[in-house]
Amino acid sequence: MKGYKFKLDAVLKIRKLKEERCKMEIGQIQVQINKLNADIQRHKDGIKQSYDSHEEGLSNGLNGQELRFHPYFVSGKNADIQKIQAEINDLKVDVQEKFDELKYLRADVKVMDKMKEKDQTKYKKHLQKKQFEEIEEQVQNWNAQQKQGL
Repeated sequence: MKGYKFKLDAVLKIRKLKEERCKMEIGQIQVQINKLNADIQRHKDGIKQSYDSHEEGLSNGLNGQELRFHPYFVSGKNADIQKIQAEINDLKVDVQEKFDELKYLRADVKVMDKMKEKDQTKYKKHLQKKQFEEIEEQVQNWNAQQKQGL
């Protein structure tokens, strides 16, 4: 709209940028969660491969030292899985906090947008009123000229 300027436009831009930054942070946390879930799956696959290789080794003749290593390997993998699960739980808490923050930021932006819309409507009404007054003045001038001309 020509000639219109919202006084709080800079504040609105900053709030929109904060909202976008919060969305990006949520996305980054969710990417981290997905990576950690992939790590858990990789550890579970390693445990499964270990069991499969031990079964194959037992049928082919496996020595005792190799058998003694297996429980330590599995317990180490399970400990890693538990550690990763704890990290995922912490990240889920962070995501929930970010969603709460995003809700607050969205509300701020929405309020500012409503204020801008009301201000634009007020400006449009003021402009229309001014235009109608100018038209009315021109009509009155024209009528006055018509009376003088007669």
